[in-house]
Amino acid sequence: MRIAFLHNAKPERLPAGLPDDAFEEYDRERTIAAVAEALRGTGADVHRVPADPRLPFRLAEGRFDFAFNMAEGQGRRCREAIPAAVCELLGVPYTGSDALTLAVTLDKAVARRVVSPDVPVARGVLVEGEADEELLERLPYPVFIKPNDEGSSKGIGPDALAADPAAAARACRRISAAYGCSALVEEFLPGAEVTVGVVGNGASARVLGMMEIAPTHPNGPFVYSLEVKRDFLQRVRYHIPPRMPAAVRDEVERLALAAYRLLGCRDVARLDFRCDAGGRPHFLECNPLPGLDPEASDLVILSRAVLPYGELVRGILRDAASRQGVRFP
Repeated sequence: MRIAFLHNAKPERLPAGLPDDAFEEYDRERTIAAVAEALRGTGADVHRVPADPRLPFRLAEGRFDFAFNMAEGQGRRCREAIPAAVCELLGVPYTGSDALTLAVTLDKAVARRVVSPDVPVARGVLVEGEADEELLERLPYPVFIKPNDEGSSKGIGPDALAADPAAAARACRRISAAYGCSALVEEFLPGAEVTVGVVGNGASARVLGMMEIAPTHPNGPFVYSLEVKRDFLQRVRYHIPPRMPAAVRDEVERLALAAYRLLGCRDVARLDFRCDAGGRPHFLECNPLPGLDPEASDLVILSRAVLPYGELVRGILRDAASRQGVRFP
């Protein structure tokens, strides 16, 4: 069995003129090597295939039986969908969600519309340009501002939390200038932040685990920013299970499975929630290409107690294979 392992590696040097987090979503060599080694545990012949403009030719020439898709792609808001679409074009079965789900989930405003009202979301507006800044007057403050179609906390900096419309507008303009995309502005929810790992398909989809993400030294509103993520060993504490009543955890689990289904996720995804002041969970976003860094990725951390790393990776492959009628050891 020949497996194409689709990925994007972080470049050694950052091209001039780009923000320092331009390739934050791409994977380190240690992650790529760890996933490839886990896949080889099935006995398959694993080939690392970069998801660059030559991807269609590499897949066609490689005569692969299956693809393990961890690629972020290249481009703007549809970039994550492109590797999956190429696999479909060439008839190569692959792991994970299809192109539609990958496009919908990367566009956070669209994902909100898909899951709501079945799954609660915070009040929010999409600011596509300065003409939309009047929409900021409609929101309660403080608000949280992030790029609408970026991941890995890209663009979430010191100005992500704004106390008034003027500050929010400045943050939106910074995002537009640096990333060339719209800004999603949401009411800031002051409660616990929880991330949930879901695996499987259809009626067999299940919550793998969930954890609360909290600051090591609480000091005002907590923002899981890029700066915090890069220093997570010192600045973050992960609580498994989350420190909340069992009834609230059950509700988060129910909402995660509902959002997974509504968004059309397959095989694996990580879904983020935040509670309001009354402890009610709200959907933030869904990542159907969750990180698989063996040391630092949220999905890996929340599942360590129940599933060894190699089994996590191979389980994604097996779920995808079973869904498509392909047998793996």
